[in-house]
Amino acid sequence: MAEYDVLRQEILAQFERVTPLAHGRGAEVTVDRLFGAQERLLGGRLTVVVCGEFNRGKSSLLNALLNQPNLLATDAFFATRLVTTIGRGDREEVWVTLDEDPPRPAERRRIRRDQIGEFTAQGTTNPDADRARLVEITLPDERIAAGMLLVDTPGVGGVFYEHTRVTKHYLPAADAIVFVASAEEPLSRYEVDFLTEAAHAVRGSDNPDALLVAITKADLVTDIDVWVDGVRRRVADATGRDGAAVRVFPVSSLAKQEGLAIDDAELIEQSGFPRLEAALWAQLARHRAKVILGGALAELDAALRVLLQPLQSEEAALRDSSRDRLAELERETERESARLAELAAGAAPWRLRLDKSVEALRRTLAERAAGEFDRVWTRAEGEYVDEREYQEHPDRLGARLNGDLDMAMTAVGEWGGKQAAQLQRDLAAEIGLELGNSALGALPPPGLVDLGGLGRLQRPTRTEERYEPAEYRTVRETVTLERNVVSRGARSVVGFLFGTKGQERYDAFVPPKVRVVEREELVRAERRWTVEVTEEIPAHVLAERRDQLRAAVADGRRNQTRTIEAAVERVVGDYTKDIAAELDSRINREQERITDTLPRLRAAAAATAEQAEARLAELAVEQAPLLDLRDGSAALIERVTRLSSVGEDGR
Repeated sequence: MAEYDVLRQEILAQFERVTPLAHGRGAEVTVDRLFGAQERLLGGRLTVVVCGEFNRGKSSLLNALLNQPNLLATDAFFATRLVTTIGRGDREEVWVTLDEDPPRPAERRRIRRDQIGEFTAQGTTNPDADRARLVEITLPDERIAAGMLLVDTPGVGGVFYEHTRVTKHYLPAADAIVFVASAEEPLSRYEVDFLTEAAHAVRGSDNPDALLVAITKADLVTDIDVWVDGVRRRVADATGRDGAAVRVFPVSSLAKQEGLAIDDAELIEQSGFPRLEAALWAQLARHRAKVILGGALAELDAALRVLLQPLQSEEAALRDSSRDRLAELERETERESARLAELAAGAAPWRLRLDKSVEALRRTLAERAAGEFDRVWTRAEGEYVDEREYQEHPDRLGARLNGDLDMAMTAVGEWGGKQAAQLQRDLAAEIGLELGNSALGALPPPGLVDLGGLGRLQRPTRTEERYEPAEYRTVRETVTLERNVVSRGARSVVGFLFGTKGQERYDAFVPPKVRVVEREELVRAERRWTVEVTEEIPAHVLAERRDQLRAAVADGRRNQTRTIEAAVERVVGDYTKDIAAELDSRINREQERITDTLPRLRAAAAATAEQAEARLAELAVEQAPLLDLRDGSAALIERVTRLSSVGEDGR
């Protein structure tokens, strides 16, 4: 079992021991927070998005990565058409989510493994395929680490523009992106454009090192090192990164599958997958340890402190029974109680600081959103509308624009949520409260821009008469003419000389005359017909369409601006409520600790020497499991810290 899984199980075991102790002490706020942290630990996921242009071998790569050669459909012609997620479960299950299609309701249906392609492959004949929006697979496979979600996405580019929009939606939230190119052909212009957008989205999510590039079908290229260097340079140029920092992994899914089939470790190594796997798993191990395990341990450590401090304060009061010392302990506790009551009040100064800080975040988030969307709209108005493909097919421009907008909105939402979480941590530290990792808020998807109403430009046609004359060929024939007739006298002489064989001898010595005759033979009869000739769209029509697109994009920009401004306002309002609720919960937990501590101090002040001695023995028993848990948590924190910095070589 991987170190992450071991740590996760040990942390869950700590929760199972701490929660009953908190419940037994009546610390219900602490119990609620422990349950919440435990659920986040159980449900915490890190997402790996596998993306790239259509028919680049993404599904084959995932099959090889998971040692599951027949899991995802890999037809060379029918590209993947919708998102498929793969996670770890107790048993293999496959579910498809179907949209509502009156009178049929929305549905989540369990299907067999061999039916996956019926829903995921473009061109499938399954009557329910058009309703399918997501396929979810769980496998009882330890290669899929707990809390990891692998996402196979539709190919970007090509004629299926909705695929691009769906894929772009997943990018900003990804913890790692595996961009798949092919050694069969150089990176296309669209792939480079997509990489530029993907790298920008990853930077927006504060995860700049999570982009890996896999070159499939590497076994088909003899000079693969040269190929890798070329891809690395183009990726570096597209993403604005140092070429040395761009990680490119040539792989062969076929070699991996053949190596697995014959149990050939050398062939598996040559497939390139071990290096890709090491880089990917190391990246995710670091991120999972920091975000998922670290957050759970922070909550666990805080709960142990809340449970231990009242017992330790009571012990200190019993051991130092001087009246002055007891009075001082009680005053300190009462001051802390008053401070917490002030923090809990509706007019507490931190609430005003929260409002001001969130307002500053609102302005920053609005500026960031405006900048992101301005970048999208500017490119659409200044570049996309000039492309002939989009002039002729406005619906394709709409699909690409919607994909760009969706990715921009998701990236801004991810960034805003993390900034709000940091604000929450800073504010908690300022007022003396502990706070673990968390993320807040999400912006809704932008409204779709519909350009299909402009209609496709039809290239003009004209009818043209065509004529093809008849075709003849010359045929030559050899004609044998009759021999000259021999006179009766000549026949007598010949007969005298040669007897009955005379005529034959004559024929042998005197060949017949021949003549070559030429004649014309019809090969193909004369033809007349008409054809429709497609002409280029006139320049003035394209110019008019370009103006129409630019006007439509500008109109969409105005509408989207209002929508996005409203969305930012809503999500910032959610930030305020969520941060306030989290801090109030922390304050309530601390008040719970004070409420537990004060009566203990007062009881210690009134205790006799005999009562104090007996109570100290009881406190030792009560503290023993908590101290043991605290030591265990400290050791777990150290191990998680090491795991969060592990390299690809495991060190």
